[in-house]
Parts: sequence; C-alpha cells; structure tokens
Amino acid sequence: NNAEYLQQVNVLEVPAATPAKIISYANLRNHKWTLTPVRKLAEQFEEENPDWKVIAAVNADFFDINGILNGLPYQTHNPVVTMGEFYKTSVRTNVLGFTNDGSTNTLIAGGKNVRTPNMILAVYDDDDEIIAEFDIEKINAAPGAGETAVFFGYYDDQTQKYLPMEVALDGAEGFFIEDAELALPNNANDFYGKGRITARNPFTLEKGQFAIATKNQEVAALLDVGVKVRAQFEFAGELARVDNATGYQGKFLEGSEFRDSGVSVLAARHPRTAVGVRPDGSIVMAVIDGRQAASGKAGVFGDEMAAIMKKYGCAEAYNLDGGGSSTMIIRKDGELVVVNSPSDGRERSDANCLLIAVRMPEIRMEFSQAEDAITVSAELIAANNHDIQKLYIDFNGELREVGAEEAVFSGLNRDTEYYYAFKYRDSAGILRDLLVDGRIKTLKRPPVIIAFEIYEYEPFFHIILHYDDPDYASRLNRAYITLNGRESLALNGQATFAKTTYGSVIKSLSIRYQVDLNDGEQTVISPVDDYLLKSSAEIEAILVINGKVDALVEEIYR
Repeated sequence: NNAEYLQQVNVLEVPAATPAKIISYANLRNHKWTLTPVRKLAEQFEEENPDWKVIAAVNADFFDINGILNGLPYQTHNPVVTMGEFYKTSVRTNVLGFTNDGSTNTLIAGGKNVRTPNMILAVYDDDDEIIAEFDIEKINAAPGAGETAVFFGYYDDQTQKYLPMEVALDGAEGFFIEDAELALPNNANDFYGKGRITARNPFTLEKGQFAIATKNQEVAALLDVGVKVRAQFEFAGELARVDNATGYQGKFLEGSEFRDSGVSVLAARHPRTAVGVRPDGSIVMAVIDGRQAASGKAGVFGDEMAAIMKKYGCAEAYNLDGGGSSTMIIRKDGELVVVNSPSDGRERSDANCLLIAVRMPEIRMEFSQAEDAITVSAELIAANNHDIQKLYIDFNGELREVGAEEAVFSGLNRDTEYYYAFKYRDSAGILRDLLVDGRIKTLKRPPVIIAFEIYEYEPFFHIILHYDDPDYASRLNRAYITLNGRESLALNGQATFAKTTYGSVIKSLSIRYQVDLNDGEQTVISPVDDYLLKSSAEIEAILVINGKVDALVEEIYR
C-alpha cells in the first residue's frame, strides 16, 4: 500500500568454497522425534560429533507441531538427511538438498518422487566403513528368491500406538538387531535402521529393533552376529548428489525475480526463514522478524521476502517454516546465542534445523597456569581441510604465534578468568578464526595453615584451626580432623572430640581438606607431627617438674 515500515533482518552467508558445511539436523534420540529449540539442537549435534563446531544455525522445515499428523508424532513434513544418513525420505511438499561440494550448484530442490525405488542395505567393516551395498526388495514381507527384506514395527496412524512386527522368514536367513543405534519408523513405508546384528533366531520386533531377512547368498555371506548394517531409502536423480536435506514450502525467487508459487503461507505478513543461492553457489540464510511491528519487526509477504533475498544477491530462494519457529543463532565469544527476536517471546521447540558447522582441525594444546601468567603450547596434528599456514592464539586481546615456541602471557591478575581463541593465517595471509576457544583461569594463592589451638577439658578436647585462604582456594571451612585414627568434621575450623571416643591422650593428629587452585580439585592430607604436640600426660608431668623447680629456687634465695 505504498507504506514504509521497519524490518529486522539477520543474514548468514556461506561461501561455496569453505570448510563449513550446511547440515540438516533433528533430535531423533530414543527412536522418535523430539521438538527441541534450535540452540539445543546445535549443542546436541556437538555432543554427538565432538570434532565438529557449530558456527550458526536457523530453523528449517515445517513440522507436525501438535503431534497429530502421523503415527509417530512431531515429524518434519519432508525429508531429513544428515551427512548421508537418510532418516526420513517421504515428502509432503518439497525437498531442499545441499551438496556441500564447493560447486556453483550447491542447492538442489525436488518434488515428491525423489527417492530410490528400493531401500538400500549397507554393510560395514570393523573400521565403520561401508564395504558393500544391496537393494532391499521387500518391506515387512518375506523375501523372494535372491531378494532381501527389512522388518520393523511402526506406529498406527490413527491410534499412534506402536505395532510390534512378527518376522516371516519363509526359508530366508534372518539377522536381528535387538538394540539399534537408531530404528526410526516414520510410517509403514519410510524407515531408517542402523545397528549391529545380535541374534539369528526370530522374535517379535519391539521399539528400537529391526531385522534383515535374505535369500541372497551374497548378502548372507557378509552378515553375521556383530556385523553393523544400515537400512535406508536414498535419493535418486539429481538429488543423489546431496548429503544433507530438509524441506520447504514455496519457491518465491527465481531468476532473481519474485515468483508467485501460489502457496497460501506467502500471502500474509509473518516472520520468515528463507534459504537462497547466489550464481556462484554461495548459500544465503535469512531470518526476518515479525508480529512485533511496534518495535520495528513487521514481518513480510512473499514478494517482500523476494526483494530482501535479491538484495543479498540470490538468484533463487525458498521459504522454510516461519512464524514463531523463525530462529537464528550464531557463535559469539564461544557461546551460541539467539540473534533474532522470536515472535513467541522465547525460543520455540522445532523439529529440525539447518546448521552451519565445520569439522575442527586437530590441535594438541597445553596450558600451564601460574598466579600471574599463562603459558600456551600448541601443535597442529591435522588441518582437516583448513588452509593453516601459521597458528596463533588470541589471549585476552593479545595475538601471539604458537607452534615452534611457547607463548607466555604474563602480568595477569591472580584468580582471574581469561578468554582465548585459536586463529590461523591461510595461504593468502588472511587471519581466520578456528572456533577452537575457551576460558582459563590464573591460579589462586594457596591456603596456609597457621596454627592448631587445642583446649583440653575433663571430658573432651576442643580444636580450633587457624588458616589464611584469601582466594577461597580450599574447603578448610569443612576440613576433616583425624585424632588418634578417628575422623571428625571441623565445621568453620572447629571440632570437639570426646575422650570416651577418641582417647584421653593425643597420640596422632592430621587434617584432610580439598584444595582447587583453578587447576583441578585435589585432596590434601597433612599430619601435624611438625607441631611436636605433647600429650596431656606429658604436659602434666612437665608442670609438676616446673612446680618443684620453682619451689627449690624460692627456698635457696630465701
């Protein structure tokens, strides 16, 4: 209506030639779909793939938000392919695949008929490498001559109850996976299973289980208890090039111009998440906030979203799930943070996301701490596709080269946390982040035990511990004192020992306490032999002798 209004747009740009990969990811733990905030999905991915680091992420496909559309609830509407693992291949609207191959054709869109006619059985060796692949001709049905079948239970679309599956071998050889890494029955004709064969005798398949039955002798010869297998559909045709995929609803930019796809969700103003591609193969991800017009976050129609993606150089662009799902996170100062303003006022739990992640180089690093200095040594073991010519560490804003020599950062404050980040220079001399970062503290001042103050009363000993611990490096306020072989808690430096329990003479005394100077908690046990403590009997004898000496001196001088 020729009106001007403010928008908040966050954009991620992923060059075609980069070590970073675009990874479609979902929370599929426990053989089901679990809605999870994007930030938590990124953290879970890093837990499962410790040699990878997430740089940024956005929400991805539309999904079963109310858990009512499928027998197995909360699925995405379209496929989820993660680093070559085809967890879901059935399509409700459209597929969006990423090749991550550095070409100019890195983003491939597809319709509904995109998968292979048969499921594919992969067989792994002891090094977790695929050594053979075969067609799976039958699903939950006995294989014919020369055929292979997969069996699995699945969820009823109406009741959402799990339906266990009886395995019909019918003369075939059976191989059963009782505790799969993942057995995901999206529906009766869309399954992903991976795990080690644990049994040969038939049984009813429950959740987390599947089976392979074969009358193909070549297949049977490779299978046995202990062998790892995978059963999945894969993509055919042009989409066979992709290693990660999600889904979309509405292509709104084509040839750098708005394209009216007739999708109803693009005919209203909403928060949006979009993915586009430039002519050079670079990927652009954008999140446009909405439903918050009073604070300059109006949201956009499809044609307005096309104008935004065109502004950032895209020739094609696709509409992902929007509204309250629209979320973008980035890594900032070592932490994953949300940079947009989700319209729900909080992070929504989504079914999947698109991660921008990089496999980290392998670096052997060592830190040596002192009260006023940190010494860093580092050695590059494997670059993992990073063009690393020189290795650096940025420590508290000071950049030093590491590798051949140690880097010493001195003049630091005691018991203070400092942020560090490794960087490198590439062949072009450009300084780049490695995303290997963290925080480290200088040491605390060690505690000093000053004295034990011991009071003897007729029924008990009372011990007071005096110490100096300016940096609270110890737990001397909850130390344990052992008297004559029996231990008692000294709370706030004081403890009482009944003579009926511990004895009337102090024969041995020691103290046990925890110390952490910021280099890991340690237990300290200190005997108090150096104090030359006298027993009460010895002290009494000395007093008697001293009393007699005093009397003798007095008599002489009188």
